[in-house]
Amino acid sequence: MKYGKNKIIHFLVFGSLYMNVEIIMRATGGELVGYKGMKFLSLMGYTSLWMFLVGGMCGVLIGNLNDHPRFYDKKVWQQLLIGGTVITLSELFSGIALNLILHLNIWNYSKDAFNFMGQIELKNCVLWYLIVTPLVIWFDDVLTYYLYREGRPYNLLEVYKKLINLK
Repeated sequence: MKYGKNKIIHFLVFGSLYMNVEIIMRATGGELVGYKGMKFLSLMGYTSLWMFLVGGMCGVLIGNLNDHPRFYDKKVWQQLLIGGTVITLSELFSGIALNLILHLNIWNYSKDAFNFMGQIELKNCVLWYLIVTPLVIWFDDVLTYYLYREGRPYNLLEVYKKLINLK
């Protein structure tokens, strides 16, 4: 029961965080590459409610990986490679479903360099691998520790030190 409740809470938290990052970026004048005319389920043009589902799903998927020794015993660069791939594939498949099949036009990267099917692009992928994945892993540990008193979270800066040293 606790495991299922844990994942529901993590889904809600990560979904909310994903949407809020987009809202903050727009509110501060930051550019979110590839977004256009979000008319369907949009919050004042800053994000789409569908991003709540995508962000929550990514957080839970990476959190599930993070619960297993086969993942957390890997070197940091391997964890980031796996987690970044999970996020990239989630964005690709979500884009195919939401944008190409359902024609919601939530985002379109087709005018950006190094895009694939207009649904993912290289610049964002680099961010998923190097910034978002370590934050998701760390925040999953923080949530688990403070909600369930399981496993003390590590220092986020240690992740980058290990990455630089390829540990």
